[in-house]
Amino acid sequence: MLREDIVEPSSTSWSSPVVLVKKKDGSTRFCVDYRKLNAVTTKDCYPLPRIDDSLDTLAGSRWFSTLASGYWQVEMEEGDRPKTAFVTYSGFLSIQSITFWLCNAPVRLRD
Repeated sequence: MLREDIVEPSSTSWSSPVVLVKKKDGSTRFCVDYRKLNAVTTKDCYPLPRIDDSLDTLAGSRWFSTLASGYWQVEMEEGDRPKTAFVTYSGFLSIQSITFWLCNAPVRLRD
C-alpha cells in the first residue's frame, strides 16, 4: 500500500487497530477497525436523495459513466489523514483517500 501511494508515513496521536479477515476464498483482507474513530466523528445529518428523484434528474441524458474500481478514488483532506492512522512494525501509516467504514463515507456492502 505504501508503494501504491495508498498510505503515507504518519506521526499522530490517533491509532486504530489492524484486523486481518479471512475471505470466503481463503485469502486475507487487510482491514482497519475504525469503530472508536467513528464514535467521536460528527455524523452527516442529511438524508440520501430518493432514488426516483435521482433517476428523474438523469432523464434525457445521453452519456453515463461508471468507475471500474472506485475504492481509492476520493482523496481525503490532508488534515484528516492522521485520524486514519494504524500502526505497523515499521511505525504509523495513514490512509490518503476516503475508505469504507469511516462515518460519512461510502459503505462496502459485499465483495
